[in-house]
Amino acid sequence: MPHAASEFAVVGVDFGGTKTDIALADARGTILLRERLDTRTDLGPDHILGRTAATVRRLEQTAREGHGLPVIGWAAVAPGIIRADGIQLTPNLPGWERLALSARLASEFGVPAVRVANDVRAAALAELRFGALRGIDTGIYVSLGTGIAAALIVGGQVISGAHQAAGEIGYMNPGSSPVGAVAAGHAPLEELVAGRGLGQRASARLGESVSSAELFRRTDPAAREFVRRSLEILATALANLAVFVDPARIVIGGGMMAAAEVILPALTDLVASATAFAPEFRAAHFPEDASLHGAVTLALDIDTSTPPIRLTTTGGPR
Repeated sequence: MPHAASEFAVVGVDFGGTKTDIALADARGTILLRERLDTRTDLGPDHILGRTAATVRRLEQTAREGHGLPVIGWAAVAPGIIRADGIQLTPNLPGWERLALSARLASEFGVPAVRVANDVRAAALAELRFGALRGIDTGIYVSLGTGIAAALIVGGQVISGAHQAAGEIGYMNPGSSPVGAVAAGHAPLEELVAGRGLGQRASARLGESVSSAELFRRTDPAAREFVRRSLEILATALANLAVFVDPARIVIGGGMMAAAEVILPALTDLVASATAFAPEFRAAHFPEDASLHGAVTLALDIDTSTPPIRLTTTGGPR
């Protein structure tokens, strides 16, 4: 039987290369408590998994004793392609390549199952359920931060792809890289328009050290021209996606959206000029912690009183 909205809680975990966020949320997805841990990738996965489990047990105790709520759902998200026996394409989490994340977390937490998913697709799930993609049948969510990745929504569902790799647009080739760039270890689009690559390229071009955040705040002509050209590259990639998918809306989130007043108008105009049917652009509802809300949303999908939003995952109920 489904629980009433006030009668249970869930736990969501967002593993990142620098930090790990853990949240206790009620049945409406409202975060009641959250804690942040240093991931300390140099110590290997066992270190953060053990600390996460201890934090989850403490939050479960608080849920029972402080809120009168049993915890009945658990989910975790991480970058990369998460499979039952390991995680691929996750250089920021060394040693996780052979980590069976769902099974390991279930054992660490002492629970029947922990649902796991890619962090960006989970963020799109949160935007679809609670945020800027709510009510959208066909849309795209783009996370624009240190790196870049996207999630595709079709028929009100987040699409994972045949290899769980749908939306890894950092590997798109904007046409300026060799055909074999990905095989050589490059992520062509990410290196051009995401935060880390943008800062590196801007520093080389402008002759001084500059971060992507600083770049968007600068008003000198050289910096403005560099930003303009970089946004043209990003807009071209998004326009190509829009031509193929015909999304009603493209939602942009991630740390670079601190410069939303520059990024959104430019992408709106550029993509409109490159497509016959221009999508609407919006800033994400969850600008800073979308992946954590995605983990919570994934954990909430055990609640059968609300229609599920499907997202291919590993572990837990389907």
